Amino acid sequence: MKSIRLSKRPAVHLVAIAGVGIVLTLPVLILGVPFFSDDGVTHAMWYTHFSEQLWSGDFYPRWLMNMNSGLGSPVFFYYPPVPFFLTSLLRPLFANESQGWHQVGVSCSIAVVASGFAAYLWLRDFGDHFSAMVAAVLYMAMPYHLGDVYVRGSLSELWAFVWMPLILFFTNRIVNGRRLAGVGLALSYALLVMTHLPTTLIFSIVPATYSLFTANKKTRIKATAITLAFLLIGIGLSAVYLLPALLTQENVSINRMTTGYFSYKNWFLFSKWSEWKEDKLTLLLLAVDMIGIAGCAFLISRIRLSDRQKMMSRFWFAAAGISIFMMTELSKPSWRLVSSLQKIQFPWRFNMPLSISVTALLALAVLSLRRRPVYGKLLPAIGLMLIIVWIPAMTFEAWKMFPQTNPDPITSNAKKKQIGESRDAPEYRPRWNQSIGELNWDASVDIDNWDQRLENEFDSLIKRVTPAGGGGPDVRIIQGTGRATTTLRKPGEIDLHVETPTGVSFEAPQFFYPYWNARMLDDTTRLSLSPSMPDGLMILSVPPGNHDVQLRLERSGAELAGEVISLASAAIALTLALYFGYFKPTGPG
Repeated sequence: MKSIRLSKRPAVHLVAIAGVGIVLTLPVLILGVPFFSDDGVTHAMWYTHFSEQLWSGDFYPRWLMNMNSGLGSPVFFYYPPVPFFLTSLLRPLFANESQGWHQVGVSCSIAVVASGFAAYLWLRDFGDHFSAMVAAVLYMAMPYHLGDVYVRGSLSELWAFVWMPLILFFTNRIVNGRRLAGVGLALSYALLVMTHLPTTLIFSIVPATYSLFTANKKTRIKATAITLAFLLIGIGLSAVYLLPALLTQENVSINRMTTGYFSYKNWFLFSKWSEWKEDKLTLLLLAVDMIGIAGCAFLISRIRLSDRQKMMSRFWFAAAGISIFMMTELSKPSWRLVSSLQKIQFPWRFNMPLSISVTALLALAVLSLRRRPVYGKLLPAIGLMLIIVWIPAMTFEAWKMFPQTNPDPITSNAKKKQIGESRDAPEYRPRWNQSIGELNWDASVDIDNWDQRLENEFDSLIKRVTPAGGGGPDVRIIQGTGRATTTLRKPGEIDLHVETPTGVSFEAPQFFYPYWNARMLDDTTRLSLSPSMPDGLMILSVPPGNHDVQLRLERSGAELAGEVISLASAAIALTLALYFGYFKPTGPG
């Protein structure tokens, strides 16, 4: 009878985790992604265009045709696609919703619940089911985690919370001698890479160092080597996204996103208090609260645990401390030495590994208290108080993010205009558009006026590229006499019919990008494409006569190479899975 109750326990815990996750995300389930959140509007627009193209047959929508008032955007050459693929599965359930608000909101809720499940799977591997459940619930409710839902509206970073515990689950299995776990590590790491690159950059050192410091002395080097090897396979699996993202950045303005407001130098704890005081005070209080919880949990977990569990407690407390350190100006030399760190923009992103570290410590602390519940009352009380205080703070922040609870006509109108124009983030504008390149990005420190500057710049662009008397960007004759009309327009494809007695040069209503090609159906010779000045739209010329012209977005060498590497890595992962799972069953040792 006892065994039956034990077998039912995980199911009960999973139901509890799901229930708490749904309660925590009930506002976005009802109202959709928060309208006033930092990135909610942008992510909802990306999702809407991404899913529309995906369901119309574009297997991997890298170029979003209808962004920027129909001029297109190469955003998904650079931005990780996994959260948008996953959210697109919801599209058939919301046939009458055109802007994707509720679909993204449901995706946020699913991500929070899935993160709780993943944390439970990981935590119960070195503790008991109850402590894993408690810590998994707290993981879902952590202020930075919920901040991604309600304050930042960051769909991608939110989904990264799902993959981190899975990576650690499989890493822990490798440390325990389960060779097949390496394949799971590679897959979950690839998902993280293709979900959120800043988190990947910050978090990647964690599984490797975890293997190095927590494995048995006799197997430490072997476990670390296996972990690193499967992380490398994970990078290979993600190459279909990663290679184009890394090798084609010269085509856009991503490098500008490390200046002005977005420079890491502006966001260290205790620095530049004269700028963005409210945000920095919130981040400081969050860091103090989290390190306080980590300290209490660490001290509690020193009692009645095994030697390995105590070693894990030391590891996670050190990880929490390093995460806090990397948010302070004391870490500046590290940021300068490892220049790639600067691309994460904000040191407060180290709240990601901090959240993971505190979750592990809480699981160990609950496990210790269950084994010796009479141990002390002060530390558990302090820890509980520090956990409780973040609930009203997060509730207040969430309350301000919806127009239903916080009417703000100025901000609301600006965001509605951005949605109506499908105006993309400026860093993804092709660099041949000179007006975006001429902006002084250091002026973004005045973030409110910066938003107005971006709006004015875009309005000027659309006015310039719209034909006289037209309702929006369309084919525009710039030299010669004739007529050009669009006969087909779908993802990556534009067909034009041109009639000209003199020969004609015209501007197509899409941004120039190196992988667009043009040809006439009656001539196999490719037409020359060039960017217009100063707006960076595609210009092409055709000789006299009637012609059907095809514009096609072709795959780049980086895309083709990424596909080959990903396929090869998938073959390696499958071979290893068959070998370890069938021909050589795994087990400890």
